Amino acid sequence: MRFLSFRIQNFRSIVDTGWIKLSPDNITGLIGQNESGKTSILEALNSFYEGSISEDILRSDLSMPRVSCIFGISGREFTEILNEKLLPAGILRCIKDQSNITLDRIWDEDFSSRIEIGGDDIIQCFDEHYRKVEERDERIQSRIDKILVQKKKANDNLQLANQEKEKVSDELELLKENIGDLQRMVRSSPAESKGKMEKKLKSARNNLDKTRERLEAKRRIADEQHKTVREIEDQARYAEQSNEARMNFAKAEQELEEAFHNLAENQRIFELADSEKEKRAARIQLDLCNDRHVKAVREYERCREEAIVRRVLAYKILQGKELSMAEREIKQEKPQVDRYYSRVDAGNELFKFIPEFVLFEDFSSLLPNRIDLDDILSQNRNVEGYKAANNFLKISGLDSDFFKQISSRILKQKIEKLNNEITINFQDYWRQKIGQQNKISLNFELEHYDHSQPDKSGYPYIEFWIRDQQERLYPKQRSRGVRWFLSFYLELKAAAMEKKSRNKVLLIDEPGLSLHARAQEDVLKVFENIKEKIQIIYTTHSPHLIDLDKLYRLLAVQRAAEDYERSETMVFDAKSLTSASTDTLSPIYTLMGSRLTEQQFIQQKNNVILEDITAYYYLSAFLRMIKLSKEMYLLPATDVSNVGNLVNLLLGWGLEFIVVTDDDSEGKKLSKELKLNLFGNDDQKADEKLISIGNDNCLEDLFSTIDFKKFILHQRIGIPESNSEFIKINGYSRSILAANFMQTCRDAKLKFSDFDDETQDNFESLFREIQKRLD
Repeated sequence: MRFLSFRIQNFRSIVDTGWIKLSPDNITGLIGQNESGKTSILEALNSFYEGSISEDILRSDLSMPRVSCIFGISGREFTEILNEKLLPAGILRCIKDQSNITLDRIWDEDFSSRIEIGGDDIIQCFDEHYRKVEERDERIQSRIDKILVQKKKANDNLQLANQEKEKVSDELELLKENIGDLQRMVRSSPAESKGKMEKKLKSARNNLDKTRERLEAKRRIADEQHKTVREIEDQARYAEQSNEARMNFAKAEQELEEAFHNLAENQRIFELADSEKEKRAARIQLDLCNDRHVKAVREYERCREEAIVRRVLAYKILQGKELSMAEREIKQEKPQVDRYYSRVDAGNELFKFIPEFVLFEDFSSLLPNRIDLDDILSQNRNVEGYKAANNFLKISGLDSDFFKQISSRILKQKIEKLNNEITINFQDYWRQKIGQQNKISLNFELEHYDHSQPDKSGYPYIEFWIRDQQERLYPKQRSRGVRWFLSFYLELKAAAMEKKSRNKVLLIDEPGLSLHARAQEDVLKVFENIKEKIQIIYTTHSPHLIDLDKLYRLLAVQRAAEDYERSETMVFDAKSLTSASTDTLSPIYTLMGSRLTEQQFIQQKNNVILEDITAYYYLSAFLRMIKLSKEMYLLPATDVSNVGNLVNLLLGWGLEFIVVTDDDSEGKKLSKELKLNLFGNDDQKADEKLISIGNDNCLEDLFSTIDFKKFILHQRIGIPESNSEFIKINGYSRSILAANFMQTCRDAKLKFSDFDDETQDNFESLFREIQKRLD
């Protein structure tokens, strides 16, 4: 996979860079003033890979960082990493269409982080998948809730039926007692009132029969309700078990979250501990928290599986399936095993195959004088020089077993043998001399601390030496430039020895800071040599680490308000360099000036003096496309004000030349001065040597508006004014626009016929005038 683009949010001075594309040829340079945010970009990309951040990177609003990266990948590569059957619908189609993936590193408030697969189309596919899963789960839970509501209603109905049955039963008993009383009264009543009492008795007996009928009806209703309750309870029992399992899962989930937060907090306490005593105490708490977290993870997984199985079992039984059949189907389907990747699952799998990000920075990457053996063996990355020392041991073919040799004499012999083999020829890497033969050797020795350091007395450490034919010195006793280049060599050599199939992205902060100008140019050459295997992103202030012909490699970094260091960082890609400030682009302008002073194109005749580098870029680009009968040599001045000096120089050398100027106010002023000073205001002589663009135009106005937008601005916008006025109004850099145009012509292999008739006519007319003067 190749690293294509990045987006950084809420990281130090960066609020949101937006999506920034990297150079297509694997070398990307970040230019900008101090405190602009260049180093923050490298640190953010390194944090994306490492997953760790510290409190000092948080912004004042405490928004948590988010770093996103896009990597190129084919559909075939994608399915080699992820199982197509486990992908939600539409994901693979998106990857095949885009040929890239987006990975987001997102941090939470406890400083933990996660990797997710991102991208609008991919997220939409996952959201649609989750929506369907959620609908399915809601449908199942709705059915479970419904049966529990039915159970409650059935129990309420049964209770009501029993209450009504008891009420009627009580009425029946009262009627029986009333009839007994009436029977006694009939027997004891005199003859004249007996008939009346017998009528009452008859009526009471009728009521008794009706009440018996009512009681029987109520009993039938209660029996039916009881039967309904029994039937529902058989199903509701599984629904209740499902809900109970769901509650247990929620409880386990909360316990896991608390255990994780405690573990993360104690991990931070352990890492911040200064003394060995504090570390031991922190280690005890950390081990306890780790045990709790492990148990919480196990309980979480157990409760999760049980909740899923219980829910699906309840749903199948509610659909009318027998218990044995439902259990058999669940055993085959395994619903507790998620059949699809989550965004985190997919992100973690893909993350294993992205390029390895390596931050080359002074503290860890420069070779130290010494390093404790225990720090190497325990992989303590927080100790000074760890990376460089580890690279050296890797190149030497050493591992932890090498230092476990019991005999110190045998161990010293092995070290001495290795020291004779590790030699570096720096002529392959830079042109400055080191020693008499440009060869140095790296030596190391295994020593032990003495009683002068009681805390470490008897503990082993590795000591490093840099030796040439003259002397042997500690790394820190050599020049910082030699030490930097040597450590850089170790990084590259160790990377070359790795047999991993993964690419590397090398993040380098200010590679030329300690190096002579020529050595800085050598660094750029090293970048060129390794770019096919290693992607490079570096920061610089130096013009010697910029290739003026490859400005597409550059990203300009500056503060939104340059005079306010707390304002947010802005990043301009190669196409937007003209929007950056002059101070931000100063390395480019410096290089343009030095390039002009070093030019070797002045000839005896056919010299064409131009106002500035802008004209040089435009006319050079078209000279490659137009076949002219006469060869001409373009000589740009550093500025319109320096054209007179260049004219005087060529006059002094007796060389032939003509001058081409814009027809703006400065160009007109220059033409007037040259006409007066060189040709004594003689129009005919001046016309033989001086060419003005005419019509108050600048060179950019020779492009049609359509071609100007298409080939210079790369934007589709309305331009009511002239091209040159548009550049001035919007604060664009003329020279950067022109340099980008020349590079576009080369990269896209543009032909003169690619431009419209207006542009072709204007430039052909200018070149005809130039050839006419040269003739």
